[in-house]
Amino acid sequence: MAILIFVVPTIVLEGDFQAITGKSYKEFLASEAIRVSVSHIRHMMVFDTTLKVAAFFILFAGFRKAEIWAWWAMLVVGGITCIYGAVINVLNGNTLDSVVYLVALVVLLVALFLPVKKFLVRSS
Repeated sequence: MAILIFVVPTIVLEGDFQAITGKSYKEFLASEAIRVSVSHIRHMMVFDTTLKVAAFFILFAGFRKAEIWAWWAMLVVGGITCIYGAVINVLNGNTLDSVVYLVALVVLLVALFLPVKKFLVRSS
C-alpha cells in the first residue's frame, strides 16, 4: 500500500481533504501547495516502508527466537504507528482510515499476546 501511495500520493490528499473539509483539494489548493503536500506524503511513505522493513528484520531476527527485545520493539513500534494513525484520522474525521489503523492495532496485539508466555515467562 505504501508503494502505491508513494506513486499516487493524491489518493491520501484527496481522502484527507474531503474528510476534513467535505470538498476536493483541487478546488482550493494552488499547484505549489499540492506539490508540497505530495512531497510530504511521499516522505511519510518512505518512513512507512522503512518501518515495515525494520519490523521484518525484528520479526525474523529476534521474534522467531523469542527474544524479549524483539517483543518490546514490535509492541512499541507497532503500537505507536497504529495508535497515532487511528487518532489522527479520527481527529481529521477520516473514519475509513481510522478503522484500518484500529484493525491493524487489534491484529498487532493478538499477534503479540498469543505467544506472550514464550517471551515474558522464563523457566528456571
